[in-house]
This record gives sequence, C-alpha cells and structure tokens, in this order.
Amino acid sequence: MLTHGIRAAALAASLALAGCLGPGTPEEQLEAIQVLQAKNHPLTDKQTTGLEGHLAEGRAALAAGDKEKAGEAFAAALAILKIAEDTALFNKAD
Repeated sequence: MLTHGIRAAALAASLALAGCLGPGTPEEQLEAIQVLQAKNHPLTDKQTTGLEGHLAEGRAALAAGDKEKAGEAFAAALAILKIAEDTALFNKAD
C-alpha cells in the first residue's frame, strides 16, 4: 500500500517538474524524447502504442508547421517516457 503512495507521489512530482522545467519548443521536446528513448526503459504495450501515436502525430504536425499541436503531442510522449523512467528507477530501488 505504501509502495503505491510513493509511486503516485513520484509520478506527480515528475509530471509537475516536466511541465515547469521541460523543453520549450517542439524541436527541443523531440530531442528530449530521443534522449529518453535511448535509455531503453521498459514500456508496456499500451505505453508503446501511445508513444508511437503521439510521436507520429507530433512529427506530422511539425512538418505541417503546427507547432502548438506538435508541442502537445510531444508533451504527451514525454509524459509516457517520464513515467517509464520513474517506474524503472522505482523498480531498481526495490
């Protein structure tokens, strides 16, 4: 039970920091995504599908010049990768 509380607190803190301190432009977000993907943290099937969808949507929007939509899609992709990173760190600590 305590484990779930700690995991929820870690997730909330990372999402809050990602929103405040995260990359600003879609190009910077894409670079941050590539860095996180290179770490090869395990993803669930649902996370993998969501990540691929957000990346495709973001790249298409960026190619079309819609930086706002690209930024939203990349932010969602970053959130998925941050959760995977936090989960891997938490599991490593156990």
